[in-house]
Amino acid sequence: MKTPVKELYERLWETDKDKFTWIAILDDILEKEKKQMKEAFEEGSCARSSGSDFEYYYNETYGDKK
Repeated sequence: MKTPVKELYERLWETDKDKFTWIAILDDILEKEKKQMKEAFEEGSCARSSGSDFEYYYNETYGDKK
């Protein structure tokens, strides 16, 4: 399995320098990264009873802090 960073690099390398395309690729990769993080969280010892705990963990840890 490729890491999201590796896949992002490969896809951007092969794509024309179009800002909108790059943003779409980045959004796709961020979703994949979040999915992998959720799977790791749920398999880890800090997981509680449901995926809703992950949403709280993800938003508190990685969410935009404005």
